Amino acid sequence: MRHLHVAELRDSWSAWLGVSIAFVVTNLALAVSALALLASVTAIESGALDGYDSTALAIVPGINFVFCAVIGTVVIGFSTSLVVDSRRGSLARLALSGATPGQVVSTMMTQLAAVSLACSLVGGLLAFAALRPALRLLAHGQGEGTPAPEPVYAVWPVLVAGLFAVGLALVGGFKQARRASRIPPVEALRQSGVASGQRMTVVRWVGVGVCLLILVAAFRAVPQLTADPAADTLSSVVQAGLGLLVVTAVLLALLAPAVVGPLTRGWTLLVPPFDPSWQLSRSTAVVKAARLAKSVVPVMMTIGLLFGMLALGQIFQASIAATGDDTRLTAAGLSSTLVFLGSPLAIALAGGVGSLVMMSKQRDAELALTGIVGTTPAQRVAMPVLEGVIIAVTGALLAVVMVAVPIGFLAVGLPAAGFAFAFSPDYVAFALAFVVALAVTVAATLLPTLASLRRPEPRVIARLVAE
Repeated sequence: MRHLHVAELRDSWSAWLGVSIAFVVTNLALAVSALALLASVTAIESGALDGYDSTALAIVPGINFVFCAVIGTVVIGFSTSLVVDSRRGSLARLALSGATPGQVVSTMMTQLAAVSLACSLVGGLLAFAALRPALRLLAHGQGEGTPAPEPVYAVWPVLVAGLFAVGLALVGGFKQARRASRIPPVEALRQSGVASGQRMTVVRWVGVGVCLLILVAAFRAVPQLTADPAADTLSSVVQAGLGLLVVTAVLLALLAPAVVGPLTRGWTLLVPPFDPSWQLSRSTAVVKAARLAKSVVPVMMTIGLLFGMLALGQIFQASIAATGDDTRLTAAGLSSTLVFLGSPLAIALAGGVGSLVMMSKQRDAELALTGIVGTTPAQRVAMPVLEGVIIAVTGALLAVVMVAVPIGFLAVGLPAAGFAFAFSPDYVAFALAFVVALAVTVAATLLPTLASLRRPEPRVIARLVAE
């Protein structure tokens, strides 16, 4: 079996390379958070930081580690499922040649473990290089004059973070590999090269139920959260709202198979059919709902996390001003947003790019088929651009829902704490987040297809069938 595992790993490296960016960024984010936490604790113990600074600098890396773990779990799960889908033909051929389902699973898990370990090594090395700038940004986000902790280049936090990331990948990959091994080989060969249809499984519904319970419990806990006038209730309300932003992101990711397709179908019907390229792109996006969901979720997280953090800080500050308080919230700017959610943002963005690049071969074949039936070269260039627009708009619509939940929590929590609620989100920030996500999405859908547009259409289709 060792020779088989090595051969399969050698044959699948290009598929894993497409999603390795998400694995590397997840490892980098977790390792930097762990090292920053160690540096802050070391500075506290040495007396280099006073009480206020030490509290902020110690809590933020811990929060970042949790948020990165949650977002990374979602992104790695989607990335792994894409690779399993792309390798379905190979797995079917293994089964037809006599491999048992257990051997098929072990083959995929060996590949996943090798890729995860390699990405952990790269992410750990990058974490050492990024630690000092990260600590400076962390100190800057707490306000002017806050000293940055000295870096502590210890190996064990990076190992812990790497093993944790590998564990996330193996747990998520095992479910995908076991599901693929249970598909009859002939059916798997028929489905090879086609994204598997996602559905709402029991595990997903359980996750949805847990997220809903957390949301309901948070809203019901507002009276207890604001009952003690001596406590820092404002900080507690904002921190709870920030946590609900991540919980809502996970909830929408779990519901993606049920909501992404109908939502895309609904809003695209409102757009007048202005060009055949739009009609073809819309039909492809709706029919390929499974592929669409795996692309939309990272875009939703990118827009929702960036806009949500900025909106919560600005609403909080405007509410304080409307109450007549002159308190200034120092952690409401872009630098503080990057401190709190920069790492989860990077993970979500990397997952989106990786998923779109992984799907480029399917997109190449689809464009080749449209060329055979008569589309012009200009229309074949426009189609991936319009598909990127569809992905970005659907992600933005879900991001609005993602941000609306924590804003609703502030609308309940701030009055309970004795402050007015002033709804003043920065729509420029939302537009900026959307434009960045749109540009990255369009580039990730268009650029990988340009090479195939210069090749004959039958050759492009034959290549996908052969793989």
